[in-house]
Amino acid sequence: MDPDLTALFAQIERKLVASGQRSTLRSWMESAEAWRILEALRQCRGNRSAAARALGIGRRTLYTKMEKLGIQPSWSPGNGAAPIARPIGPA
Repeated sequence: MDPDLTALFAQIERKLVASGQRSTLRSWMESAEAWRILEALRQCRGNRSAAARALGIGRRTLYTKMEKLGIQPSWSPGNGAAPIARPIGPA
């Protein structure tokens, strides 16, 4: 495994333990999935259809994953800013 990734994963593990969260495989997978979805949404300027294509999943699947992971789109109408997505709930 790449030594840089090993160091990154160790750092994430330490943060999980320090925050009192369990470090299960499921929690790791959900964190990675949420991060990748948020990145795709940022890269696609909030366009969920484009983000789903970039992720190689269907739009409905993306919506389901966003709901499961507590990710919801956040738009500020009228300010000219590109739409963003943010996780909801405890981070």
